[in-house]
Order: sequence, then C-alpha cells, then structure tokens
Amino acid sequence: MTFLFPLFLILYEFCTNMSNDMYLSALPRISEDFSTSANLVQLTITAWLAGDTSVQLIVGPLADRYGRRLILFGGGLLFVLSTLGCALAPSIGFLLVFRFIQGIGVCTMMIAGYASIHDLYDDKRAIHILVWMGSAAVIAPAIGPVLGSVILTFTGWRTIFYFLSALAILSLLFLWFVMPESAASDTKHPLNVKALIHSYTKIITNSSFMTSAASFGLLYGGIMGWITASPFLLIKELHLTPLQFGWLQVPVFGAYIVGAQLVKPLMERIGKDRLIVFGLSIASLSGVCLLLLPFLYPEKTISFVLPMVGYALGFGFAAAPLNRTTLTETQEKRGAAIAVFYLMMIGSGTIISLILSVFDENVFSISLVIAASVFLSFLLNTIRQRQDQI
Repeated sequence: MTFLFPLFLILYEFCTNMSNDMYLSALPRISEDFSTSANLVQLTITAWLAGDTSVQLIVGPLADRYGRRLILFGGGLLFVLSTLGCALAPSIGFLLVFRFIQGIGVCTMMIAGYASIHDLYDDKRAIHILVWMGSAAVIAPAIGPVLGSVILTFTGWRTIFYFLSALAILSLLFLWFVMPESAASDTKHPLNVKALIHSYTKIITNSSFMTSAASFGLLYGGIMGWITASPFLLIKELHLTPLQFGWLQVPVFGAYIVGAQLVKPLMERIGKDRLIVFGLSIASLSGVCLLLLPFLYPEKTISFVLPMVGYALGFGFAAAPLNRTTLTETQEKRGAAIAVFYLMMIGSGTIISLILSVFDENVFSISLVIAASVFLSFLLNTIRQRQDQI
C-alpha cells in the first residue's frame, strides 16, 4: 500500500494549500461581516504564512528525531482543529489567531511530507513526484477561488472552512494507512542541541544552498504577492464578481501546471540547470510585462492576468528542478535542510504578503513588488550557478 503514499500526500497538500486559496473570493465579504478594513482582512493571509514560517527550524529537527509520521499527523490534528476555529471565529482577531495556528499545521505537512519524498526516492523519481506535488499546490489557487465562490453563492464564508476540515480529515485517514516511516534509524538518539546548532550553522553558511533557496523563495513570493493582492485588485478595483475572480485564477495557475508537466521531457533534453534558467527567464520577461501593461492599460483585467500567466508558466518550469537542486547543495540532515529551505520560501512569501497588506495597494505597487521578486530570483540563481562552477 505504500506505493499510494505520494498520491494521498498530494491530496493532503492540496487541502492545506486550499486553506489559503479557497476563501480568497470571500475576503471582501469577511471585511463587511466583521466591519473592518480590507488591509486587516488581508492580514489573515499573512498570519497563515507567518504561522508556517515561525516553526520551520523547530519542526525540521523534530521530524529527524521523532520521525516523519508523528510530526505529520500531530500537525494534521492541529490543522483540522484550527480550521474549525476559523469557521467559528467570532471576530477578526480570533480569525487571525486561528489562521496563524493553521499555518503551523501546514508547516508540518511541508517538512515531514517533503522530507519523506526526498528520503524514499532517487533524484529522477523525486523530481517527478515533486512536479506532481507542485502541481497540486498550484491547482489549489487555480480552482480554490472558483469552488469558494460557488460555496459563497449559496452559503456563507464559514462553510468554506467546514469543507476544508472535512477534506483534511479524509486525507489524513488515507495517509495513516499508507505513509511509511522514512527517517533514519538514528532518530532514537536524544535530540542534540549543540549538534543541531552546528548543522544549521553549516547549512546557513553554505552560500550555494542559501543563494538557491533565496532564489526559489523570491520566485514563490511573487506568486504569494498575487494571491494576496488579486482579490481586492480584481473584485474591488476592477469590479469583478467573486465568481469571475475565481475563473480568472484558472489560466494563471493552470499555466503553472502546464509548465510543471513539461519538466520531465525538457529536463531530459536540456538538463536541470538550463531548465531553471529557461523558467526564470520566462518569469522575468513576464515581470517586465507586468510593469508595462498595467501602466498603459490600468483598467484592463488582461493587463494583470496575462503577465501572471507567463509568470506562473516560468515558475512551473523552474520550481521542481530548483527545489531538488537546492536540497542537493548540502549533506546535512534532510529535515534540517528542508526546514531552512522552507523558512526561506515561506519567509519570502510572508514578507511580500505583509508589504502588500500593510501598505495601501495601487496598480504600480502591486506590479512593482511582484516584478522585483522575480528579477531578484533570476539574479540569485545566476550567482548560484557561478558559485557552483568555482
């Protein structure tokens, strides 16, 4: 039954990612229900990211010490309870707290789940599974807003969180029977804080690893910038309905899936490094278009959506190869390495989301933040390649 493990891990990852996408079309409604500002409601996205970021360096070593299963299922319970808390939240303050805790639950899936994939499979197979996991992660923002909009049409926004709770319980039940324990046998030894600090020091001082992780984080951060800003940009500024907003996410994140599914044949033809550069080049060119088109045609929806389609396509090409390349830059324990990697990734997304939530958004600021993130990502990957050649 263990051969089904990647399938159900993908289902669970899909659910956890839906928790940050399915309610996007409801953000204006939540703002009205709680009689609060749009910026404060947008902080529910930042709170989710902050919760995910806050425990990365703790969860990684715990997954190495106590095993992947315990961390994933313990965090899964936390995710289910906090999602129910979101559904029952009586105020925006409670919603922010439960969203933060929900992010912590997501962190356990990312570290324990992805560590298991890197533990169990060789380079080629791992990249293939990472492509599918990345696709699942991006299917969520593609169909999540649409599904959320449909639910919002017939019921309230709280039903979205009840639905996510049920899906999480189902996913975790399947995983309970098929997830193998992949952690090394030395997990029975006591957790050595001194050795852990030494391991983190070696990872953080590994310039190739950190540069590559930062490149991935910034590329991901641009996507999080779009997820944060697009509901209010498209619904409030361009006056689209929640359902129209949901459907417009489909081509954006569908482009990622197209790119991700082409990774395997392209990688066999041009190799990992060239594929990463190819993907980052497409995303960077899209960043240029994102700066130009909204300036020229600020009232046109396509001025924002079309560049993000190109951005997501480039991200799809680069994501899985860059993920695997980063984690092969160090020989330290997998859990610790993944903890630092995802800290960089989610940390970048949190900072970009926070910038767009705290400061009043306009067409220029949204475009500039997203474009700057991909330009820096391209630059850092170029530096990483030169470091590897030395």
